[in-house]
Amino acid sequence: MRAIGKGSLASILAVGLHFTRIILWIGFVGLSIAMAIVPFATLIAAAIDGVANVNLEGDISVTGEDYIGIAHHFVNFGVMLFVVTRLLEILKTLRFGSPFVKENADRFRGVGYALLIGEGDKITFGFMSLIFDADVEINTTIISWLAIIAVFVLGEVFREGARMKEEQDLTV
Repeated sequence: MRAIGKGSLASILAVGLHFTRIILWIGFVGLSIAMAIVPFATLIAAAIDGVANVNLEGDISVTGEDYIGIAHHFVNFGVMLFVVTRLLEILKTLRFGSPFVKENADRFRGVGYALLIGEGDKITFGFMSLIFDADVEINTTIISWLAIIAVFVLGEVFREGARMKEEQDLTV
C-alpha cells in the first residue's frame, strides 16, 4: 500500500480522523453546554417545577464532583480535538507528497504541547478530585510522557528535514 497519494494509507487515516473529529466536536459542544448549564441546574429545575402540569420527582443537586468531572472531560475533548486537527493537517501534506515542511514541525510541536496540557489536566483534576471527593482518575504513566517526548523529537526531525529539503531545492 502506498504511503502518499489517492487511496494511500494517509488517505485512509484521514477519513478515520475526519470521522473522529466530528464525534469530538459533538462531545465538545455537549460538554460546553453542560459547563454552562450544570451550575444553574437546581435553579432551572425549580423554575421548571413551578410551571403548570410539570412535576419533577426527586431532588436535583449538583455537587463539585459533578462539575469537576464535566470540566475534566471538557479539557480532554479540547486537547483531543486540537491533536486530531493537527494530525489531519500533517496528513494533508503527506497526501500531497511534501511532508517535510516547517509547518509540520510546528504542528508536531503544538501536538506535544497539547499532550503536555492533557497530562497536566490529569494531575490538576486529580488533585481537585481529592479536595472535592470526586471520582477522577490520575492515570498518567511513563509511556505517556515518553510519547510526548517522542512527539517533540518528531517535530525536530521534521524541522531538520524541512531545512535539508530547502537547501536541496536551492542547490538544484
